[in-house]
Amino acid sequence: METLERIKLGILVLIGLIIIETFVLSITEGWDIFTSFYTAVVTISTVGYGDYTPKTFLGKLSIIVYIFLGVGTVAYTMGNIASFFIEGHFKKYYRMKKMEDKIKKMKDHYILCGYGRLGRIVADKLKKNNIPFIIVDNNENIINEAIEKNPDLVCIVGDATSDDILLKAGIERAKGLISVVSTDAENVFITLSAKKLNPNIYVVAKADKPSTLDKLIKAGADRAICPYVVGGMEIAKIAINPDIVEFVHSLIANEEEDMEIRRFVVKNHKLDGIKLKDSKIRELTGATILAIKKGNQMITSPPPEVVINYGDVIYAFGSREQLEKLKKYLNN
Repeated sequence: METLERIKLGILVLIGLIIIETFVLSITEGWDIFTSFYTAVVTISTVGYGDYTPKTFLGKLSIIVYIFLGVGTVAYTMGNIASFFIEGHFKKYYRMKKMEDKIKKMKDHYILCGYGRLGRIVADKLKKNNIPFIIVDNNENIINEAIEKNPDLVCIVGDATSDDILLKAGIERAKGLISVVSTDAENVFITLSAKKLNPNIYVVAKADKPSTLDKLIKAGADRAICPYVVGGMEIAKIAINPDIVEFVHSLIANEEEDMEIRRFVVKNHKLDGIKLKDSKIRELTGATILAIKKGNQMITSPPPEVVINYGDVIYAFGSREQLEKLKKYLNN
């Protein structure tokens, strides 16, 4: 039982003992309720003013039993209260309440289920992109270690397959969910739960086995990824075309250059029907358009004459600053 729960139990038992002894003294001694209550409180606090003392045999017997039970309960409760402060439980409780307040204010955030090796990499990437996220993991030691290293992390200790935990993480207000827990079964279950609680949430889930990819998609995942397959393909690409892959990685993975490839949807009505060369995207943002998707048609290396329409999907390359400018331009 947690220390806080033991403290609550001790207080409840104390209140119960005081109430019971109040009625016992009122019946055996014929005192009014307030006098009986006053005597019960004075006795259990070991103050013992002596202004009211039981005269009957049953009254004295009840006081003897009451003292043994009461003193033991007070010692138990006070010991747990001391432990609550000395062992750092108060700090943990305060931190938890502060974190709950943060979560209640968050919206359009991501929920990261699982904080193992893969989860840590995902968390670092989300943090570098200034994307708000909440970590959910059922291993309290892992969560405490993560918070000690980075107090700004927002975490929940709990089973991500539980609807209550996902609701606690604000899934109804969340933009996306990333499930990278240890087993495929849990990832499938989390995906099902997430889509049930928020049908519009964007779900990315991990699969250890390639055969699980189809199950995740059927469960509602928008994207299902098998790290072993992706890693194997990447290794093969490096082996076959090392120079090209190294060049691409140097652009995207270089933290100093801060280069990225992102996907955008055209929501600016002013760009509807405008040719790419007349959109001034390059001049105003500095980003490079790699491809434009119109329905099921993908136009790679789009020529200047291609027409942009509202709802088109644009894939662009550039620095974070350039891509943020492009995002604002396409959404205005």
